[in-house]
Amino acid sequence: MSEPRILGIDIGTSAIKAGSITPDGSLVASSGERIIGYPAQLHNWDAHAWSRTLARLLSRLPERDQITAIVVSGNGPTVVALDKKGQPLDPSLLWLDPREERLPDTQSYFLPKAAWLYKHNQELRRRVKLFIGCPEYLSFQLTGEAVTTTPGDEFSEYIWTPKEIRTYGFNQALFPPLVRPGESVGKVKPKAAVEFGLPEGIPVFAGGSDFLMSLIGTATLVPGRTCDRAGTSEGINYCSAEEVHDSRLRCLPHAVDGYYNIAGILSSTGRLFEWFREISGQSNRRYDTMLEEIRSIAHSSSFPWFFPSIKHGAAWEFSRGMFVELGAEHGTAEMGRAVVESIGFAVRESMEILEENNCLINTVCGCGGQAKNSIWTQMKADMCGKVIEVPVIQDAELAGCAAVGFVGLGHYRSMQEAAENIVKIKARYEPDSAEHDRYTERYGRYREVYSRFRTAASEVLPGSFGND
Repeated sequence: MSEPRILGIDIGTSAIKAGSITPDGSLVASSGERIIGYPAQLHNWDAHAWSRTLARLLSRLPERDQITAIVVSGNGPTVVALDKKGQPLDPSLLWLDPREERLPDTQSYFLPKAAWLYKHNQELRRRVKLFIGCPEYLSFQLTGEAVTTTPGDEFSEYIWTPKEIRTYGFNQALFPPLVRPGESVGKVKPKAAVEFGLPEGIPVFAGGSDFLMSLIGTATLVPGRTCDRAGTSEGINYCSAEEVHDSRLRCLPHAVDGYYNIAGILSSTGRLFEWFREISGQSNRRYDTMLEEIRSIAHSSSFPWFFPSIKHGAAWEFSRGMFVELGAEHGTAEMGRAVVESIGFAVRESMEILEENNCLINTVCGCGGQAKNSIWTQMKADMCGKVIEVPVIQDAELAGCAAVGFVGLGHYRSMQEAAENIVKIKARYEPDSAEHDRYTERYGRYREVYSRFRTAASEVLPGSFGND
């Protein structure tokens, strides 16, 4: 074998992706599959679905015998409880499951979910041996070694610390030790090699959360750089040398020590579009066909508004959404246009909030499922008035896993060096000034109507749409 290859695996909310990547950023082979049980089991999740789906998709991945090392990333904060045999106990709580028992003055995103499971499932409480995160669960399946990945000490309080573990009344032994991305987890054990069709004994390095891997996989590791990570959920992520304090944004320590990831969180943009495809009977239609029809609707045409939620809160979400001014003359293209605009305008608003906080955006690196569609990416550039660049490896989590893996192998000295060599731009989308002006006029009207409608709904239906 002429050069090493990292197998990056990303466990998304709705799908698993895997890719074999070389040090220069070449995606040698890739495979993906929707996870069985989604979305019906979102609130009663069986962790075995990840293992079964991964085994199937890896069976289609060529040249698995040439893989040098493995790195896994995944959704979070998701909590899986394991028994003494290492088997998952039902249910696992996904990141978007609202059930939790949060204590005052605590920072962890994971411990409140573990506390809910501990309180409301007596059988699980009796049998649980470990609580573990989503990507770490797959690494455990491969190696038999349990770890928890943290980008650094400053980030650890958002995962778990000994102090907060005691505050929640847990035994420290329930939580695996913390490791950094790129540190060794273990080696692929014989049983896992057979189950997943992988070379026995190859090293597995710690990866971590999907959003952190996407920052690495878009080279958003220098202050001033921005990425739009868009899949089931979406985040506009800005790398900053300074903390930002704004309730509308999430400020967390970055993958690079000393920096911060400032993000506008849009919890369900991809989910919203998938919902629209389903309810409009277009689940089997091509995305580009649908979006071409949507784009063809003239700005001057009559089409409805779509409001994703009536709730007031820091994070955009799709919850109890509704069409307004929907008429008999409107079809799926007009309704789709309303849905797409609601997503694009939410992205624009997040960028504006970032810039209000001196996070100035010039160029955005787009990644994830939405970035694979050129029509939608151009529309987003036009709506937001920003240049969007799309990398060769659009599943940035896989590129991030590769960077982490090559650091683990010693091929690169740092995440920054690895990312600069692996991340290469494939396409650049410049905003059309005339289209941007038309969207700007519509955006102003959308925000005005949305605000008035939210106020009216809260007055007519008090208590039905509370604050987040």
